[in-house]
Amino acid sequence: MHLIPIPAFADNYLWMVHDGHRALVVDPGDAQAVSRFLQQSNLQLFAILVPHHHAEHIGGVDALRDATGAAVYGPAGEDIPEPLKRLGQGDTVQVLGLDFSVLDVPGHTAGHIAYYCKNFEGKPLLFCGDTLFSAGCGRLCEGTPAQMLASR
Repeated sequence: MHLIPIPAFADNYLWMVHDGHRALVVDPGDAQAVSRFLQQSNLQLFAILVPHHHAEHIGGVDALRDATGAAVYGPAGEDIPEPLKRLGQGDTVQVLGLDFSVLDVPGHTAGHIAYYCKNFEGKPLLFCGDTLFSAGCGRLCEGTPAQMLASR
């Protein structure tokens, strides 16, 4: 398995996991960046994981779903284009032989979720959207400070 950051916009990364043939992408706000990487690497997009509803995270979902037929997974309580499998605390997603536990992590948005894989190449892996940034917690947009604190 490979974990690849795909640069997008001026200051973001989209995350891709692939096994050399099939791929999943997290936060596909920019469909062109994802499509370009898939084509260059000769990969088939199999799944899309979405932690919350902001445009820079879902902007490419429709185009990628339509072009590839990839399954889309996202938070139960957020406005994300259908069709998608709606998820919340305690749900699991199995993609590419990986098991992701879903965690409710409100604060950045009211229905924000994270995807936790206990064993990715022998190490834990967390896709937390904008709940955590490299220098601290994400900014509050819809949630409260108490929610963000509880989402740690």
